[in-house]
Formats: sequence, C-alpha cells, structure tokens
Amino acid sequence: MNLGEQRKTIQQVAIYTNLSRPKADEARLRLCEWLAKRNIAIKELDEVFQESDIADADLIISLGGDGTILRLVSKMIRPAIPVLGVNLGSLGFITEVREEELYDELKSILLGQYEVEERMLLSATVRFGEGVENRGLERRLQALNDIVVNREGLTRYMHVQVEVGGETAIAFYGDGVIIATPTGSTAYSLSAGGSIVHPSLDNMMITPICAHTSASRSLVVSGNQVVKIRIRCDSDKEKALLSADGQVDLAIDHETVVEITKAENRFLLVKSSKRSYFGTLREKFNFPG
Repeated sequence: MNLGEQRKTIQQVAIYTNLSRPKADEARLRLCEWLAKRNIAIKELDEVFQESDIADADLIISLGGDGTILRLVSKMIRPAIPVLGVNLGSLGFITEVREEELYDELKSILLGQYEVEERMLLSATVRFGEGVENRGLERRLQALNDIVVNREGLTRYMHVQVEVGGETAIAFYGDGVIIATPTGSTAYSLSAGGSIVHPSLDNMMITPICAHTSASRSLVVSGNQVVKIRIRCDSDKEKALLSADGQVDLAIDHETVVEITKAENRFLLVKSSKRSYFGTLREKFNFPG
C-alpha cells in the first residue's frame, strides 16, 4: 500500500539492532552518525524495550534479518509505525534491503518517495485448562509469520483437531500444525508442504506437520475466519509446545484451546525500491524468470 498523503515527515527514528550479527554494531554506529548529521532524532531499542519507547517514532529501522523483525513484531501490539528491514546477511523475505542499499533507501524515505506495504498479522488467544503451569489463565500472542503447535519431547504422537468457523476442517495424527499468514507462507509452512500466498492477500494457511495420512493437505482459508486448535496426546500428562513466530513457547495440553484470528492492527513494511516480491522469490528459490 502506498501511504501517500498519510506519511509524516521523518523526525524521529527508532533503531532495533541484532547485535549478535557480525559487524552489526558497526552498521548501527554508521546509521546513527548518518541520521544525526540530518538532524533526525534517534531512539535506540534494546531487547527489553516497551511499546512506550517507540510511541513517538516515525520510522523503525531493523538491523539484522527476518528473525530480528519477528522479535520486533511481538512488541508492536498497537503502534502502526512503518518498519524498514535491513538484512546484514543473506537476503530475507521481510528484510528486503541489503546494508549497502540502506542509505539510498533512506534518502528516498526522507524525501517521502517510498511505499509502505500492509501485512496481515495473526492474533492468538490461548485459554489454558487445569493441567499446565498457566492453568486457568488466558494469554494473547501476535505473529507476523505463524502460530505453530508442535509435539514436545518424548510425546509419541499427537491428535490435532482444527476448527474453522465452528466446524472441524481437519483432524489428524501427526507432529503438529502451522497456521501461517501470507508473509509466513514462505517460511516453515512452505517447508511442511504449504503453498506460497502473495502477501497482499488476507488469508490463513493451515498446514499439518508430518501428518500420518496422505489426506491431510494444507488448506487456505479467509483471514476473517476464526480458527481453533485442540490437541490430544497419548497421555493426559503429555504436552505440546505453541510458538508465535518462534519467539514465544508455551506448554499446552488437551484442555487448552488456541483461538487464532486476523489481528486488528497491521504490520507496515517499507518496501525496497530495488526489488519486488516476485524478484525476491526468484532470487531465493531460483524461480525461472
């Protein structure tokens, strides 16, 4: 989506850096110096930053990779702030901008010559039963890529039931299930046999993990649906793990109900001026073109 007249002048930039990446700190220092010379206020974010820390930011720059942006998403429940993802390693699907392209992109952004793409987010409500540590409680999670339920540890098998709109859509024995957004359709869901879905769409992909039947295929459903997941293991004492974008792990059991919907808010991704979505697909997967 091109925000056009909705864009604000960039006066404050928040920077979120994955310092575990090689030369990430050098990239951060160069970026801070470049912005300071242009009188742009800078807010540096650490691993425990709060939503209030980015309330005044007009732009967030993520230095790292796709995983760095996924960690950022978990903290952005309300703020609708454009994010520029800069990949300090190999090209990513979310971090489309390479480090050597960053300053050309920023020059265009400061001139208002850029596009922002709205990406669908998932909202998961986890209602616990009596058999896990969080018994009787409710937990809410947000994901840009996917919500995943996986069998844990020595659990021998797991029965997964997925409801869509109040009706059982699929039920199978296997290792788990992935509920992915179009953004996440090129991640874990794809490796488990799911389809690639263009990020401009509002759909959810339901992809079984190692299902013990050939009839269990990936399903694509409307993002307006309510998806519920229930599991049953070999023993009531066994559990599964639920994760949101691989960032949060929660133990769930047969009494837990996981309800997944499209989030009310959207993730705003600043698009690269150097490449398109299909160009990235060709580059990552060697698609012909």
